[in-house]
Amino acid sequence: MKALRILFLLSVFFILGSCAELLKAPSLSYPSSMARLLFYIHSTSLAPDDIEFTVSGMVLESPGKEAVNVLTEPVTINAKGITGRQLLLKEAFVPPGPYSAVKVFISSASVRSAEGMANLSTPAGGEVSLPLSINPGEGESLVISVVWNPDNSVEKRYIFSPAMTLEPQTPSARDLLLFVSNSGSNYISVIDRSIERVIAATTVGRNPMGMALNSTGDLLYVVNAGTRNVSVVDAQHYDVRDTIELTAGVAPTDIAFMPDFEGSVEGKLYVVNRLSDDVSVISTLTKRVLKTVQVGRRPSHILPDEKRREVYVANELSNNLSVISAVDDTVVSNIEVDNAPSGIALGDESVYVFNQGSNTISRISPSERQVVETFMVSRTPTRGLKAFSGRLFVSSATSDTVTFFDASNVTTTIISAGKRPLDIAADEKRNRLYITNSGNSTVSIIDPVGERMVEQITVGKSPYGIINMDR
Repeated sequence: MKALRILFLLSVFFILGSCAELLKAPSLSYPSSMARLLFYIHSTSLAPDDIEFTVSGMVLESPGKEAVNVLTEPVTINAKGITGRQLLLKEAFVPPGPYSAVKVFISSASVRSAEGMANLSTPAGGEVSLPLSINPGEGESLVISVVWNPDNSVEKRYIFSPAMTLEPQTPSARDLLLFVSNSGSNYISVIDRSIERVIAATTVGRNPMGMALNSTGDLLYVVNAGTRNVSVVDAQHYDVRDTIELTAGVAPTDIAFMPDFEGSVEGKLYVVNRLSDDVSVISTLTKRVLKTVQVGRRPSHILPDEKRREVYVANELSNNLSVISAVDDTVVSNIEVDNAPSGIALGDESVYVFNQGSNTISRISPSERQVVETFMVSRTPTRGLKAFSGRLFVSSATSDTVTFFDASNVTTTIISAGKRPLDIAADEKRNRLYITNSGNSTVSIIDPVGERMVEQITVGKSPYGIINMDR
């Protein structure tokens, strides 16, 4: 019995250590005086010929014809391989300033024929010049999309003449957006859900983690663990409007927004401080810390309940859920759950807590302040979401899977996700789940009805949080 107890404790400590690693993803260093350009490519054809070509280099040109190499390793692109998806060509750091063109160097091209792959003649000098007009600033991040039409890229059946254009990042009034915090890359990826592509990027502080939108969807609040501040991002123009310094708390990791009243632009932010075991309460109007609320040990996740005017905090090492009243910012209850709670979800007038140390999910009645049901899961739960007519979806960072439940909380299937799946967002109108994969720098797109993976979108290093916005 004693040996079993020791084995159990060791397994819990291992899980807690794994979770801590997820929350402390290393941030890549780069010169802050440089600008970051993210070059993506996608195809406009839905049923292209099997055309393949190799890009051996890319050069960014300034108006004075000064050249900056942005691609040094060759990349092979296949028309069928990028149909309906987006490929990241290169993340490049360049001096800030104006740029007027990108030169793409093509070393080889071929097309499938009855006899196999037939070589195509490449452009003169293997060079294609694409006009561009950008002026990135110091420390700024921008997405540049290479748009390729394979249907118009072969002339006379043997000449490869790539029909390409460039789409630089611009402010947008798009209605269906996803924001992804890349904790290892210090920027936010913006994904357009209608086309399922990365369309923009925004530089924030170091190790961006949890995010929250205000009630109108105009402002995105991003907590930066490495710089101990909150970036206030304009959700339409994709730039940082302000920065809120966190004058209290250690290791801020997650954040929640509570409006002053329904539909209010202003309100309060609640920031989880993982290593000081407390929550900082911030006024979005004055941008100052109003109060520090002590919670349990190693708070891991926070979630607001606007209807009840409460904020829930899962505490990994004290195995409980702290309930904070948003009226006076005091802890009104500490509800005991199972071992190492790591995530929270709302649904069906209940609070669901995902306990990674015991492979269980606790269902709590917020009015009764107690656990009313506990059920087992076969894969260690990390985060979860209630959506699609009361169904439950649970990520498991330790097993690289997503578990699907029906409305009665019975498991229906388990599928593979990316490496170390973490946070989840849902688009019920478009029948989509989106999951950040912190281990392989992607966002998985999942069909919850068909219970299958649709595709993966490449974002920054160690993506942590994900949040969707409908304007």
